[in-house]
Amino acid sequence: MSMFSIEPSNLSLSLTLGLTLGLSACQILPKQPHLPESQALSARVNALYQQESNPSADTTEASSTDLVAAISQQNEIHPDLSGYHPIVTGANAFASRSILTDMATRSIDAQYYIWHNDQAGQLLLKDLWEAAERGVIVRLLLDDFNNDAEFDQHLLRFASHPNIAVRIINPLMHRKFQALNYVTGLPRINRRMHNKSMTFDKQITIIGGRNIGNEYLSNDQNSQFADLDVLLIGKVVADIDNSFASYWSSALSFDIETLVTLDKGKNPEFLSSLDKLGHDGQDTSNNSLTVYKAALEDSTIDSDLINKRVPFRWTDMQFLSDDVGKLIKTVPANTNLVHQLRTLLGSPTKQLTIISSYFVPTKDGVSTLVQLAEAGIDIKVLTNSFDATDVTAVHSGYSQWRPALLRSGVKIYELKSTAAEEKRENKLWKARSQSSTSLHAKTFAVDDYQVFIGSYNVDPRSANINTEMGVIINDDELARQLHGALSDDLLSQAYEVKLLDNGRLQWHTMEDGKQVVYDSEPRVDMSDHVWLTIMSWLPIDWLL
Repeated sequence: MSMFSIEPSNLSLSLTLGLTLGLSACQILPKQPHLPESQALSARVNALYQQESNPSADTTEASSTDLVAAISQQNEIHPDLSGYHPIVTGANAFASRSILTDMATRSIDAQYYIWHNDQAGQLLLKDLWEAAERGVIVRLLLDDFNNDAEFDQHLLRFASHPNIAVRIINPLMHRKFQALNYVTGLPRINRRMHNKSMTFDKQITIIGGRNIGNEYLSNDQNSQFADLDVLLIGKVVADIDNSFASYWSSALSFDIETLVTLDKGKNPEFLSSLDKLGHDGQDTSNNSLTVYKAALEDSTIDSDLINKRVPFRWTDMQFLSDDVGKLIKTVPANTNLVHQLRTLLGSPTKQLTIISSYFVPTKDGVSTLVQLAEAGIDIKVLTNSFDATDVTAVHSGYSQWRPALLRSGVKIYELKSTAAEEKRENKLWKARSQSSTSLHAKTFAVDDYQVFIGSYNVDPRSANINTEMGVIINDDELARQLHGALSDDLLSQAYEVKLLDNGRLQWHTMEDGKQVVYDSEPRVDMSDHVWLTIMSWLPIDWLL
């Protein structure tokens, strides 16, 4: 048989490849990503702040707002530093974003990997719309991997406001039949913007691990994430603002109107189309919206900011972000955030504490951690247990390395899906016991004073594929809290994995106030073991 002939068994594959090439050839993104209207909106934002920076301009009115005035006074006291305040609970994370949106008077820039079309997502979109009604300029930049056709319609209606622009970065080609993108769009759609930030009046910003959605903001009945954000003011806010601007102005970010058209027969009005909120913002199906209402009523962040009662800790910080060109591989690998981290943090000399929802250290990473541990560095890791993770493949990429890490002296803790609420005030996150809990925080502490908080997981995807962002906070108190969080006190919420002399693993935890030891991995049955073993054989670590 000729080497160029097609065997019958390969005919279907050849047809599939031909169809794929054909579909790819006729799918082209819009030539003009930015419409004149959204460009004009950005020009208005720039004009607002250029006027303020002009000494000869009359800025009395612009500077007289409560939020700007309160923060500006604190910035003047600490001109070369930045202030941070941890946002621990999901309720506070929601309330902070909602209340600051209500306080903003000039501009709000939001950049997220996920913005769900659920109650939390619609409530915050409603807040942003009402801010735009007051004259605030709103720019919303979203990754496209978790959107769908229904949410496209909401975003299109949202962007109809003259003070609002929405852009989608690295968009999928097929909006309604998204499965086709896996045929026509790979490998481009594998690279995603994982950044998360929300900046108000260029004065105060929230960054961290949280996306926008019920499970991230503590109102999902089935599952929720234990996470960590920080409220930031001071010098670092300008760096975060510049990063947003680079992503927003990128040719990879497309105005929603260039990608989507309003479905015929659909309600063109934005507020009346918010179907998760019911009439007048009240949920018609259950009382779950009362959780968000209570969060707003309990929060005092607005008065605390105005009266300077938020206990910001002022210190030196460095903001880190991947270049947007990472999404299309047009920037050198040595500019990636992971390389920036290595340069700024160096090698630990005493302690290293890692909290990462997805912990895939890879062979090289394990080798580095083992060398550090054997040199006497105290290393502790908290990640998800199998039952708590939301990505089984990630667990396979992590679990195979546990024996080598434990043998070298690394301590490993795995969060339980049934993690109960921790009452101690110095904990860095809280999880509620009535639903399944999954760790989603991304933070680590090096030695006595350096702490990273952001969107970066310790895995190959964050290092090499997705774009990420975060801050290094140089503060001994925060480092002490993070190192101290991983201890025996955590065993009511997590398992400590231990290695026996015979090479087998044990999981130690506390249940009902008593120590419990599992000789096999908790909540992992035979079929789970089979799948985890098979996936650990596959060369997919680079994707995780």
